[in-house]
Amino acid sequence: MVRGGAFALVVSSPLWGRVALRPFDFFAVRRVELMGVRFLAPEVVTGALGLRREASVWDRLGPLVSRVRGLGGVAEVTVSRRLPSTLRVTVREVEPVALAAGDDGMIPVGVDGRPLPYDPARVAVDVPVIERPETALVAALAAVRAADPTLFAEIAAARRERGGSVELDLEGRGRIRLGMPVDPAVVRAVAAVERDLGARSQPWRELDGRFAGWVVVRRPSRVEVSS
Repeated sequence: MVRGGAFALVVSSPLWGRVALRPFDFFAVRRVELMGVRFLAPEVVTGALGLRREASVWDRLGPLVSRVRGLGGVAEVTVSRRLPSTLRVTVREVEPVALAAGDDGMIPVGVDGRPLPYDPARVAVDVPVIERPETALVAALAAVRAADPTLFAEIAAARRERGGSVELDLEGRGRIRLGMPVDPAVVRAVAAVERDLGARSQPWRELDGRFAGWVVVRRPSRVEVSS
């Protein structure tokens, strides 16, 4: 009974109690749980923790948070304890907006146009392909995603046009033209027209949202019917 009472006293102590419990093997870190990790390689995140062999769940969590936050592609991170021997690392990753051509293949880029350390060969990065990470073009894609994620998911490639507009290719279906900077209301209007045409099985080759208050629908010059 004396031991049990002493143990309860130590656990309830917010400062020196944790220090007293560190030497106990019972609280040695044996498991790390990763939450929210999709694009980053798990071993990269666990390696960034820099856990020593004698690490305890009662060690300070602040340094662990700082190390993981220093990784490219990490927007936010929290580290919590799950007694007796588990650390839970919850990460919010920077979402890729596009894939740009690089020296060694396609490189995911974030909303600021900076490369992200995600490997498209390891994990699917399903975003539009662009020739190079232009800030204005990437910002336009981010605006489309914020306004209508469903339409964004249909975009296969994007390019910036002369005259300050963006062209979006919907793979095998047609293209969309929008003025820059992208107006969310125009995106939603174009998406509504696209879905209406699809519901009525009406073919189109281009939807042009560059005219105030209008979405211009350009039809195919010739409709080919396959048997």
